[in-house]
Amino acid sequence: MIDFSTAQYRAILDYMLSQIPDDYDKRDTSPIPTALSPAAYVFEGFFLSLNLVQRQAFFQTATGRALDLLAPIASVTRKQATAAVRKGEFNIDIPLGSRFSTINGADSINFIALSALGSGHTYRLLAETPGTIGNDYTGPILPIDTIQGLTSARISDILTPGDETETDDEFRVRIEAALNSRSFGGNVAQYKEEIEKLDGVGAVQVYPTWRGGGTVLCSVLGADWLPASTDLVQTIQNAIDPVPNSGQGLGLAPIGAKATITAPEKLEVSVTASVTLLPSYSLDTVRTAVREALEAYLLNVRKSWATNISKTSIEYSANVYTARVSAAIITAEGVVNVTNVQLNGAADDLILTETGERQQVPVVGTVTLHEA
Repeated sequence: MIDFSTAQYRAILDYMLSQIPDDYDKRDTSPIPTALSPAAYVFEGFFLSLNLVQRQAFFQTATGRALDLLAPIASVTRKQATAAVRKGEFNIDIPLGSRFSTINGADSINFIALSALGSGHTYRLLAETPGTIGNDYTGPILPIDTIQGLTSARISDILTPGDETETDDEFRVRIEAALNSRSFGGNVAQYKEEIEKLDGVGAVQVYPTWRGGGTVLCSVLGADWLPASTDLVQTIQNAIDPVPNSGQGLGLAPIGAKATITAPEKLEVSVTASVTLLPSYSLDTVRTAVREALEAYLLNVRKSWATNISKTSIEYSANVYTARVSAAIITAEGVVNVTNVQLNGAADDLILTETGERQQVPVVGTVTLHEA
Protein backbone atom coordinates (compact mmCIF):
# COMPACT_ATOMS: atom_id res chain seq x y z
CA MET A 1 0.00 0.00 0.00
CA ILE A 2 1.15 3.55 -0.72
CA ASP A 3 2.08 5.52 2.40
CA PHE A 4 0.15 8.81 2.40
CA SER A 5 1.01 9.72 6.00
CA THR A 6 3.32 12.54 4.88
CA ALA A 7 0.83 13.98 2.38
CA GLN A 8 -0.29 16.76 4.73
CA TYR A 9 -0.92 20.44 4.14
CA ARG A 10 2.44 21.77 5.34
CA ALA A 11 4.47 19.11 3.54
CA ILE A 12 2.51 19.65 0.31
CA LEU A 13 2.90 23.44 0.47
CA ASP A 14 6.63 23.13 1.17
CA TYR A 15 7.02 20.84 -1.83
CA MET A 16 5.12 23.23 -4.09
CA LEU A 17 7.25 26.14 -2.93
CA SER A 18 10.43 24.11 -3.53
CA GLN A 19 9.53 23.99 -7.22
CA ILE A 20 9.71 27.81 -7.43
CA PRO A 21 13.12 29.48 -7.88
CA ASP A 22 14.57 30.97 -4.70
CA ASP A 23 14.96 34.42 -6.26
CA TYR A 24 11.19 34.85 -5.79
CA ASP A 25 9.76 36.00 -2.46
CA LYS A 26 8.37 32.85 -0.74
CA ARG A 27 7.82 34.21 2.75
CA ASP A 28 4.48 33.21 4.36
CA THR A 29 2.84 36.58 3.77
CA SER A 30 4.02 36.99 0.20
CA PRO A 31 1.68 36.47 -2.81
CA ILE A 32 3.12 33.11 -3.90
CA PRO A 33 2.50 31.13 -0.63
CA THR A 34 -0.83 32.92 -0.28
CA ALA A 35 -1.88 31.73 -3.72
CA LEU A 36 -0.60 28.16 -3.23
CA SER A 37 -2.03 27.64 0.27
CA PRO A 38 -5.64 26.86 -0.80
CA ALA A 39 -4.36 24.37 -3.38
CA ALA A 40 -2.29 22.63 -0.68
CA TYR A 41 -5.44 22.22 1.45
CA VAL A 42 -7.32 20.74 -1.53
CA PHE A 43 -4.48 18.33 -2.25
CA GLU A 44 -4.40 17.20 1.38
CA GLY A 45 -8.12 16.35 1.15
CA PHE A 46 -7.48 14.54 -2.13
CA PHE A 47 -4.76 12.39 -0.56
CA LEU A 48 -6.98 11.62 2.44
CA SER A 49 -9.71 10.40 0.08
CA LEU A 50 -7.19 8.45 -1.98
CA ASN A 51 -5.89 6.76 1.17
CA LEU A 52 -9.45 5.86 2.20
CA VAL A 53 -10.15 4.37 -1.23
CA GLN A 54 -6.91 2.40 -1.00
CA ARG A 55 -7.79 1.01 2.45
CA GLN A 56 -11.29 0.05 1.32
CA ALA A 57 -9.84 -1.98 -1.56
CA PHE A 58 -8.35 -4.69 0.70
CA PHE A 59 -10.31 -6.91 3.08
CA GLN A 60 -7.59 -6.53 5.75
CA THR A 61 -8.41 -2.82 6.12
CA ALA A 62 -11.86 -2.39 4.53
CA THR A 63 -14.87 -1.56 6.71
CA GLY A 64 -18.65 -1.61 6.46
CA ARG A 65 -20.19 -1.85 3.01
CA ALA A 66 -16.78 -2.04 1.33
CA LEU A 67 -15.96 -5.16 3.34
CA ASP A 68 -19.31 -6.68 2.34
CA LEU A 69 -18.46 -6.10 -1.32
CA LEU A 70 -15.07 -7.77 -0.94
CA ALA A 71 -16.37 -10.83 0.93
CA PRO A 72 -17.51 -12.76 -2.20
CA ILE A 73 -13.84 -13.40 -3.00
CA ALA A 74 -14.00 -15.85 -0.08
CA SER A 75 -17.56 -17.02 -0.86
CA VAL A 76 -18.88 -15.72 2.48
CA THR A 77 -21.39 -13.08 3.51
CA ARG A 78 -21.78 -11.10 6.70
CA LYS A 79 -23.95 -12.79 9.33
CA GLN A 80 -26.99 -10.66 10.06
CA ALA A 81 -28.67 -10.33 13.44
CA THR A 82 -30.85 -13.33 14.27
CA ALA A 83 -33.76 -13.63 16.68
CA ALA A 84 -33.67 -15.87 19.74
CA VAL A 85 -35.99 -18.85 20.06
CA ARG A 86 -36.96 -19.47 23.68
CA LYS A 87 -39.00 -22.04 25.60
CA GLY A 88 -42.40 -20.81 26.77
CA GLU A 89 -44.22 -22.57 29.61
CA PHE A 90 -47.99 -22.16 30.07
CA ASN A 91 -50.81 -23.68 32.12
CA ILE A 92 -52.89 -24.40 28.99
CA ASP A 93 -52.43 -24.89 25.28
CA ILE A 94 -52.15 -21.56 23.48
CA PRO A 95 -52.89 -20.65 19.84
CA LEU A 96 -49.89 -20.50 17.54
CA GLY A 97 -49.15 -16.90 16.65
CA SER A 98 -50.02 -15.66 20.15
CA ARG A 99 -47.84 -12.76 21.25
CA PHE A 100 -46.30 -12.09 24.64
CA SER A 101 -44.22 -9.36 26.22
CA THR A 102 -41.41 -9.63 28.75
CA ILE A 103 -41.63 -7.71 32.01
CA ASN A 104 -38.31 -5.89 32.27
CA GLY A 105 -39.07 -2.22 31.73
CA ALA A 106 -37.21 -0.39 28.98
CA ASP A 107 -35.61 -3.65 27.80
CA SER A 108 -38.96 -5.35 27.27
CA ILE A 109 -39.46 -7.12 23.92
CA ASN A 110 -42.19 -9.23 22.37
CA PHE A 111 -42.25 -12.93 21.49
CA ILE A 112 -44.56 -14.90 19.21
CA ALA A 113 -45.54 -18.56 19.59
CA LEU A 114 -44.06 -20.61 16.72
CA SER A 115 -44.79 -24.25 17.50
CA ALA A 116 -45.46 -26.69 20.31
CA LEU A 117 -42.51 -28.48 21.88
CA GLY A 118 -44.52 -31.61 22.55
CA SER A 119 -44.12 -31.86 26.32
CA GLY A 120 -46.82 -30.34 28.50
CA HIS A 121 -47.97 -26.87 27.55
CA THR A 122 -44.57 -25.76 26.23
CA TYR A 123 -43.91 -23.83 23.02
CA ARG A 124 -41.14 -22.33 20.93
CA LEU A 125 -41.29 -18.56 21.22
CA LEU A 126 -39.55 -16.37 18.63
CA ALA A 127 -38.28 -12.93 19.64
CA GLU A 128 -39.70 -10.20 17.44
CA THR A 129 -36.52 -8.18 18.00
CA PRO A 130 -33.36 -9.77 16.56
CA GLY A 131 -30.12 -9.80 18.51
CA THR A 132 -28.81 -10.94 21.86
CA ILE A 133 -31.53 -8.98 23.66
CA GLY A 134 -33.76 -12.01 23.12
CA ASN A 135 -31.43 -14.13 25.25
CA ASP A 136 -31.50 -11.96 28.34
CA TYR A 137 -34.86 -12.23 30.08
CA THR A 138 -36.15 -15.23 32.03
CA GLY A 139 -39.37 -15.13 34.03
CA PRO A 140 -43.06 -14.26 33.73
CA ILE A 141 -44.41 -12.87 30.45
CA LEU A 142 -47.65 -11.03 29.71
CA PRO A 143 -50.03 -12.00 26.88
CA ILE A 144 -50.61 -9.25 24.33
CA ASP A 145 -53.60 -11.14 22.96
CA THR A 146 -56.45 -12.31 25.21
CA ILE A 147 -56.23 -16.06 25.84
CA GLN A 148 -59.13 -17.59 27.81
CA GLY A 149 -58.02 -19.67 30.78
CA LEU A 150 -54.39 -18.55 30.73
CA THR A 151 -53.22 -18.00 34.30
CA SER A 152 -49.51 -18.77 34.04
CA ALA A 153 -46.99 -17.82 31.34
CA ARG A 154 -43.23 -17.68 31.61
CA ILE A 155 -40.18 -17.80 29.37
CA SER A 156 -37.30 -20.10 30.31
CA ASP A 157 -34.63 -21.95 28.32
CA ILE A 158 -32.77 -20.61 25.28
CA LEU A 159 -33.47 -23.00 22.41
CA THR A 160 -31.65 -21.02 19.72
CA PRO A 161 -29.67 -18.01 20.95
CA GLY A 162 -30.11 -14.70 19.17
CA ASP A 163 -27.03 -13.00 17.81
CA GLU A 164 -26.00 -9.51 16.71
CA THR A 165 -24.94 -8.56 13.20
CA GLU A 166 -21.35 -9.65 12.67
CA THR A 167 -18.83 -6.89 13.33
CA ASP A 168 -16.16 -5.92 10.81
CA ASP A 169 -13.43 -7.59 12.89
CA GLU A 170 -15.39 -10.84 13.26
CA PHE A 171 -16.28 -10.83 9.56
CA ARG A 172 -12.67 -10.14 8.59
CA VAL A 173 -11.50 -13.18 10.58
CA ARG A 174 -14.01 -15.40 8.75
CA ILE A 175 -12.98 -14.03 5.36
CA GLU A 176 -9.33 -14.76 6.07
CA ALA A 177 -10.17 -18.25 7.37
CA ALA A 178 -12.24 -18.99 4.26
CA LEU A 179 -9.43 -17.83 1.98
CA ASN A 180 -6.88 -19.95 3.82
CA SER A 181 -9.05 -23.07 3.96
CA ARG A 182 -10.08 -25.30 1.08
CA SER A 183 -13.65 -26.49 1.56
CA PHE A 184 -14.44 -29.26 -0.89
CA GLY A 185 -16.35 -32.52 -1.12
CA GLY A 186 -17.29 -32.86 2.55
CA ASN A 187 -13.88 -32.16 4.08
CA VAL A 188 -13.51 -30.70 7.59
CA ALA A 189 -13.46 -27.13 6.29
CA GLN A 190 -16.76 -27.61 4.47
CA TYR A 191 -18.54 -29.05 7.52
CA LYS A 192 -17.39 -26.07 9.60
CA GLU A 193 -18.35 -23.60 6.89
CA GLU A 194 -21.84 -25.00 6.33
CA ILE A 195 -22.73 -25.43 10.01
CA GLU A 196 -21.45 -21.99 11.03
CA LYS A 197 -23.75 -20.45 8.41
CA LEU A 198 -26.82 -21.71 10.30
CA ASP A 199 -28.71 -19.37 12.62
CA GLY A 200 -27.77 -19.65 16.27
CA VAL A 201 -24.39 -21.33 15.73
CA GLY A 202 -21.25 -19.87 17.27
CA ALA A 203 -18.58 -22.52 16.62
CA VAL A 204 -18.15 -26.17 15.70
CA GLN A 205 -15.55 -28.86 16.28
CA VAL A 206 -15.40 -31.50 13.52
CA TYR A 207 -14.12 -35.04 14.16
CA PRO A 208 -13.84 -37.06 10.92
CA THR A 209 -14.03 -40.88 10.93
CA TRP A 210 -14.76 -40.79 14.66
CA ARG A 211 -16.45 -44.20 14.44
CA GLY A 212 -14.91 -45.54 11.28
CA GLY A 213 -14.94 -44.50 7.64
CA GLY A 214 -17.85 -42.36 6.56
CA THR A 215 -18.73 -41.13 10.06
CA VAL A 216 -18.37 -37.51 11.19
CA LEU A 217 -19.04 -35.95 14.59
CA CYS A 218 -19.77 -32.23 14.81
CA SER A 219 -19.89 -30.67 18.29
CA VAL A 220 -21.56 -27.25 18.39
CA LEU A 221 -21.60 -24.12 20.52
CA GLY A 222 -24.50 -21.72 20.18
CA ALA A 223 -24.14 -18.07 19.28
CA ASP A 224 -23.94 -17.36 23.02
CA TRP A 225 -20.73 -19.46 23.13
CA LEU A 226 -22.35 -22.08 25.34
CA PRO A 227 -23.23 -25.69 24.43
CA ALA A 228 -25.98 -25.80 21.81
CA SER A 229 -29.43 -26.65 23.15
CA THR A 230 -31.13 -29.93 22.30
CA ASP A 231 -33.46 -28.01 19.99
CA LEU A 232 -30.58 -26.34 18.12
CA VAL A 233 -28.70 -29.64 17.85
CA GLN A 234 -31.78 -31.23 16.26
CA THR A 235 -32.17 -28.31 13.84
CA ILE A 236 -28.55 -28.66 12.73
CA GLN A 237 -28.88 -32.45 12.46
CA ASN A 238 -31.86 -32.06 10.14
CA ALA A 239 -29.96 -29.57 8.00
CA ILE A 240 -26.73 -31.59 7.74
CA ASP A 241 -27.81 -35.24 7.77
CA PRO A 242 -31.40 -35.93 8.85
CA VAL A 243 -32.16 -39.19 10.63
CA PRO A 244 -33.35 -41.95 10.31
CA ASN A 245 -32.07 -41.76 6.72
CA SER A 246 -28.56 -40.86 7.77
CA GLY A 247 -25.87 -41.12 5.08
CA GLN A 248 -28.21 -40.80 2.10
CA GLY A 249 -27.25 -37.22 1.25
CA LEU A 250 -30.64 -35.76 2.13
CA GLY A 251 -28.97 -32.87 3.92
CA LEU A 252 -25.81 -30.88 3.30
CA ALA A 253 -23.56 -33.85 4.08
CA PRO A 254 -22.33 -35.81 1.04
CA ILE A 255 -23.91 -39.14 0.10
CA GLY A 256 -22.45 -41.91 2.25
CA ALA A 257 -21.33 -39.64 5.08
CA LYS A 258 -23.13 -40.25 8.37
CA ALA A 259 -22.93 -37.04 10.37
CA THR A 260 -23.77 -36.87 14.06
CA ILE A 261 -24.45 -33.47 15.62
CA THR A 262 -23.91 -33.05 19.35
CA ALA A 263 -22.99 -30.41 21.93
CA PRO A 264 -20.08 -30.34 24.38
CA GLU A 265 -20.60 -30.61 28.11
CA LYS A 266 -20.04 -27.73 30.50
CA LEU A 267 -17.18 -28.04 32.95
CA GLU A 268 -17.61 -25.69 35.88
CA VAL A 269 -14.33 -24.10 36.93
CA SER A 270 -14.31 -23.31 40.63
CA VAL A 271 -11.65 -20.75 41.52
CA THR A 272 -10.04 -20.17 44.91
CA ALA A 273 -7.47 -17.40 45.38
CA SER A 274 -5.87 -15.10 47.92
CA VAL A 275 -5.95 -11.44 46.92
CA THR A 276 -4.22 -8.29 48.14
CA LEU A 277 -6.52 -5.28 47.95
CA LEU A 278 -6.16 -1.52 47.91
CA PRO A 279 -6.93 0.03 51.33
CA SER A 280 -10.39 1.30 50.33
CA TYR A 281 -11.57 -2.06 48.98
CA SER A 282 -12.97 -5.20 50.60
CA LEU A 283 -13.67 -8.73 49.38
CA ASP A 284 -17.35 -7.82 49.00
CA THR A 285 -16.57 -4.85 46.75
CA VAL A 286 -14.22 -6.76 44.42
CA ARG A 287 -16.03 -10.11 44.24
CA THR A 288 -18.34 -9.11 41.36
CA ALA A 289 -15.50 -7.55 39.35
CA VAL A 290 -13.33 -10.65 39.83
CA ARG A 291 -16.12 -12.93 38.65
CA GLU A 292 -16.71 -10.75 35.58
CA ALA A 293 -12.99 -10.87 34.77
CA LEU A 294 -12.99 -14.67 35.04
CA GLU A 295 -16.09 -14.92 32.85
CA ALA A 296 -14.40 -12.75 30.22
CA TYR A 297 -11.32 -15.01 30.25
CA LEU A 298 -13.34 -18.22 29.93
CA LEU A 299 -15.45 -16.64 27.17
CA ASN A 300 -12.24 -16.12 25.19
CA VAL A 301 -11.30 -19.75 25.84
CA ARG A 302 -14.68 -20.88 24.48
CA LYS A 303 -14.31 -18.62 21.44
CA SER A 304 -11.08 -20.44 20.52
CA TRP A 305 -12.51 -23.87 21.43
CA ALA A 306 -13.15 -24.79 17.78
CA THR A 307 -9.72 -23.74 16.45
CA ASN A 308 -7.65 -26.65 15.16
CA ILE A 309 -4.25 -26.23 16.83
CA SER A 310 -2.50 -28.88 14.72
CA LYS A 311 -1.31 -28.57 11.13
CA THR A 312 -1.20 -32.32 10.53
CA SER A 313 -4.24 -33.67 12.39
CA ILE A 314 -7.46 -32.69 14.18
CA GLU A 315 -6.67 -31.35 17.63
CA TYR A 316 -8.60 -28.87 19.76
CA SER A 317 -7.84 -27.23 23.09
CA ALA A 318 -9.86 -25.40 25.74
CA ASN A 319 -7.51 -25.58 28.70
CA VAL A 320 -7.72 -23.19 31.62
CA TYR A 321 -4.36 -21.97 32.92
CA THR A 322 -3.69 -20.78 36.46
CA ALA A 323 -1.38 -18.02 35.19
CA ARG A 324 -4.13 -16.58 33.02
CA VAL A 325 -6.67 -16.91 35.80
CA SER A 326 -4.27 -14.90 37.98
CA ALA A 327 -3.88 -12.33 35.21
CA ALA A 328 -7.67 -12.03 34.90
CA ILE A 329 -8.19 -11.58 38.65
CA ILE A 330 -5.55 -8.87 38.93
CA THR A 331 -7.34 -6.78 36.30
CA ALA A 332 -10.31 -6.37 38.65
CA GLU A 333 -10.50 -2.91 40.17
CA GLY A 334 -9.09 -2.86 43.68
CA VAL A 335 -6.94 -5.98 43.33
CA VAL A 336 -3.18 -5.38 43.43
CA ASN A 337 -1.90 -8.96 43.78
CA VAL A 338 -3.14 -12.54 43.68
CA THR A 339 -1.59 -15.74 45.07
CA ASN A 340 -2.51 -19.36 45.87
CA VAL A 341 -4.78 -19.79 42.84
CA GLN A 342 -6.52 -23.16 42.70
CA LEU A 343 -8.78 -24.52 39.99
CA ASN A 344 -11.29 -27.13 41.13
CA GLY A 345 -9.29 -27.68 44.29
CA ALA A 346 -5.85 -28.10 42.71
CA ALA A 347 -2.99 -25.67 42.04
CA ASP A 348 -2.59 -27.01 38.51
CA ASP A 349 -3.78 -26.00 35.08
CA LEU A 350 -7.14 -27.48 34.11
CA ILE A 351 -6.80 -29.72 31.04
CA LEU A 352 -10.15 -30.25 29.35
CA THR A 353 -11.01 -33.25 27.21
CA GLU A 354 -11.50 -32.59 23.49
CA THR A 355 -11.98 -35.90 21.65
CA GLY A 356 -14.56 -37.48 19.40
CA GLU A 357 -16.01 -39.24 22.44
CA ARG A 358 -16.13 -36.26 24.76
CA GLN A 359 -15.88 -32.50 24.39
CA GLN A 360 -15.84 -29.95 27.21
CA VAL A 361 -16.11 -26.19 27.52
CA PRO A 362 -15.24 -24.23 30.69
CA VAL A 363 -17.72 -22.01 32.53
CA VAL A 364 -17.26 -20.12 35.78
CA GLY A 365 -18.32 -22.05 38.87
CA THR A 366 -17.91 -20.88 42.46
CA VAL A 367 -15.39 -18.12 43.13
CA THR A 368 -13.87 -18.09 46.62
CA LEU A 369 -11.59 -15.21 47.61
CA HIS A 370 -9.43 -14.83 50.69
CA GLU A 371 -7.70 -11.62 51.69
CA ALA A 372 -3.92 -12.07 51.87
